[in-house]
Amino acid sequence: MQKKVGFFLFLVLFLSATAAYAKPKVLFIESYHSGYVWDQELRRGLESVLADKVGLSSFQMDTKRYRINQYAERADLAWQYYLEIKPDVVVLSDDNALMLLADRLLRTNTPVVYMGINNNPRMYAPLGQNITGVLERPLCKRTVKYLKELLPIRDGKVLILLDKSTTTEVFKSSVFQDKNSLIISGVNTDIKLISSFTDWKVAVLQAPMHNCRAIVIGLYHRIFDRGVHVDSEEVLRWTSMNSPVPVFAFWVMSVGKDKAVGGMVLDGEEQGKNAGKIVLDILNGIPVNTIAPVVPTQGEFIFSRSELDKWKIRLPRHIKDHARMVE
Repeated sequence: MQKKVGFFLFLVLFLSATAAYAKPKVLFIESYHSGYVWDQELRRGLESVLADKVGLSSFQMDTKRYRINQYAERADLAWQYYLEIKPDVVVLSDDNALMLLADRLLRTNTPVVYMGINNNPRMYAPLGQNITGVLERPLCKRTVKYLKELLPIRDGKVLILLDKSTTTEVFKSSVFQDKNSLIISGVNTDIKLISSFTDWKVAVLQAPMHNCRAIVIGLYHRIFDRGVHVDSEEVLRWTSMNSPVPVFAFWVMSVGKDKAVGGMVLDGEEQGKNAGKIVLDILNGIPVNTIAPVVPTQGEFIFSRSELDKWKIRLPRHIKDHARMVE
């Protein structure tokens, strides 16, 4: 009898100690999918901060490859996963996740940290009580400004080429005020949002006909060929190999051999690291409504050696001295 009582007390103490030292649960809901380089960068940054401090689960909404009329179903599946996991903190990456889930999460007490948000987050929900996070701001104006130092643009144009998505619609609205052209740093800059691979190819090949001296590719992950999703790496590779003018980029994932030349680019790891720091602050007891949204350090010069050689582009000393070089 004494042995049974002793074992019972041991079991109670063991379970109590296990509960006391259980890791907090963090649910990472991704707008996109694990094969998307941007998502890989976000996760690396997030995990580098949270490491072994939390139990991290994830759900991929995969909205780059699903049609818009399927978004609600993907959001419902993400919500069901949230209800099953019962996390201590939710991390949402990119605009679609926040847009589709914010209203439901606002009706809970679960702290929410967003990252990779291009729009004003208040466009998706009246934030403040249990939601904060990290904003993303593509460096359009700085990119065009620096292109003037790399290329003989003179009276020519720059073409910004993107797919059609929530993020790119926000970009066009906020930077171009929904216009198709804008003068940036004295340079005529056109913007095109395209969903068809055929139309994308035409825009690239005809760039010189429209006096474009360079193309800056933004996002190219919602491109379709007769209704079938085209792998983003194929779009990027085709653009690099066939463009009659140099191709630059806004994001580091697009830079490299048979990709873009480079530019002043953003890195998803910085978004993830900043989101991870906010998660730790929340777990350490800091109220969510006292944590202001943050914008990480803005951009880094990254260039591809092979693409610079291909286009015979020489970097000015003041750019080269601060640039990181890749293949």
